[in-house]
Amino acid sequence: MLDFFRFIKPIPKNKKEIYKSLICILGFSPKDIDLYEMAFTHKSASCKNTKGHYINNERLEFLGDSILDSIIADYLFRKFPNKDEGFLTKMRSRIVNRDFLDELAIIIGIDKLIISHIYQTNNQSKHIYGNALEALIGAIYIDRGFNY
Repeated sequence: MLDFFRFIKPIPKNKKEIYKSLICILGFSPKDIDLYEMAFTHKSASCKNTKGHYINNERLEFLGDSILDSIIADYLFRKFPNKDEGFLTKMRSRIVNRDFLDELAIIIGIDKLIISHIYQTNNQSKHIYGNALEALIGAIYIDRGFNY
């Protein structure tokens, strides 16, 4: 009989809380917990990995922003088959804007998972929540793929 449990990667004790939080937010179990932890690590809390690269959410944010734009564009394209490009662009920009993403991130609880060394009143942190949401979308894409 195949030992099913040998394929399950154990969750380190120090990461069980973030793992539980992610399951509540996402509705599924993350495969690579480190990837999601990186999604919540702001540039101010960066650290270097063994190869000398900084670990933070900026690259995942870049990827997540593109994925989110694609998903919203596809949705609007299908939802409004008779509307022109100008209408679709305006609708997408209303949906994918910083203030809305910040609000959504707070509603789903991302604000409680962010690792940062800046004060939330600082101008540098203005869109820290929405940026982390985009990074989370990037992490989901890498962890699960586009069609998950």
